[in-house]
Amino acid sequence: MTIACLCLFAVGAGLRLLLCWVNPPGNAFDNHYEPILMIIKTGVIPAKDACFQCYHPPVFYISSALIGGTAEAAGMTLPAMVKLLQFVCCFYGILLLPVCYLILNKFPLSDLAKIIAFASVCFLPRHIYMSAMHSNDTLSYLLVAISLYLTIIALERGLALPWLLLLSLTLTVTIFTKYTAFAILPAVLAAILWSYRTRLVEHRKPLLVSLVVALGLPSLALGAYVLHNERHYNSALPWNVTLYDPAAQRPRDPGGINFWSFKPWEYARHPMLMPGHIHSFWTMLYSGMWFDTEPYFISVADTNAQWWQRYYRWYRGEDSFPADLPQFSRLITFPGGALIILGLVPLALMIEGCWAAAAGRWPGKLSLTPAQRASLVLFAVLLLCNIAEVAALTLRLPVYNAIKPSYLLNSSAAFLIFIAIGVMFCERNRVLRATVLASGGAIVTIATVHALHLIAALHHAG
Repeated sequence: MTIACLCLFAVGAGLRLLLCWVNPPGNAFDNHYEPILMIIKTGVIPAKDACFQCYHPPVFYISSALIGGTAEAAGMTLPAMVKLLQFVCCFYGILLLPVCYLILNKFPLSDLAKIIAFASVCFLPRHIYMSAMHSNDTLSYLLVAISLYLTIIALERGLALPWLLLLSLTLTVTIFTKYTAFAILPAVLAAILWSYRTRLVEHRKPLLVSLVVALGLPSLALGAYVLHNERHYNSALPWNVTLYDPAAQRPRDPGGINFWSFKPWEYARHPMLMPGHIHSFWTMLYSGMWFDTEPYFISVADTNAQWWQRYYRWYRGEDSFPADLPQFSRLITFPGGALIILGLVPLALMIEGCWAAAAGRWPGKLSLTPAQRASLVLFAVLLLCNIAEVAALTLRLPVYNAIKPSYLLNSSAAFLIFIAIGVMFCERNRVLRATVLASGGAIVTIATVHALHLIAALHHAG
């Protein structure tokens, strides 16, 4: 099993590195370089309204400015330094994979369950894309996963003080990386509270002490941050819609956002944002996990540059959608449709795993320790809060810009655990076991071919 996971990691890491190597630094959802360059130039953190991305919490920008400033002082040119920072983000994305593997090994899972779950994260297209872009997202994913791992260890050690202190410091850094990382706080709170129910902690006083030690510092820091923002920007968590409001510009489907539909087969035929595809909340989140639906990579892989120019005018709300939808290459359309359909299997496994965890069932004859039972609550609450964050953002900004599947990758470890539990319930049935193996192998193969195609196309375009 270790050898299989090592091979999966090696290929997954290689794909991320190669895609990052050929992807231009500017090909990203947002320009996160601007705040970093401002810090390098002035030596101070810019105001929240000083640039379009300056509103974000500062950890990513400060750490990147330290790396970029050091490289610049050593004589590195600006283009080289910019590319270096892009590779730093890729490193964060790659490092998430071994952290997820460590989390997997904290539970009594079968070898097949671990391999399938680990492959789902290693070859998840959205995470491969994000690891090739320069953004604060991959650092957020990594720090959330490290916080989860430290919480599990703290629970294993009976909420020992040294581990709680380390967890507290990590949580404090994590929540100042990106707003979507806030979901880790209620998750840790729920896990520690659940430790009292599982008799991991038998008295209320040590439970209260554990809560204060683990969550006191990040809560106080977040409270001070909110008060500072209220005083200076009249907003607890400043946003950039005052500089540019997508809700007033970007195209929408009639009827607005629908939270009650799920129609991935629509994206399987035409796997991209287009009229008729930008209203279903769950469909956009799911399809974007498995293919470049926004799109930022397949437009480079296609040769019809003029059509894509018209497409992006529609995307920005500047023109109507091009009527002459071109015949895309099979290397674009087939992976998109296949991955979106095949991804329903990991989704079903995750739902089964979530249901089993909620019902208190565990497959096989092994039983969970009190620490492991509390840890399952950790993952469940993280996933629920992460989804709630994206839903709340969508209600506030009801256009496709808010419905980014990348926001849900903070729950990568939760996906991992619940998929693994789902596999363990299926592997006892020969037909289901064969289905899981076949779909898992197909996802790994098609995702690899798709990534290599993008890498070759970007290399040729560059």
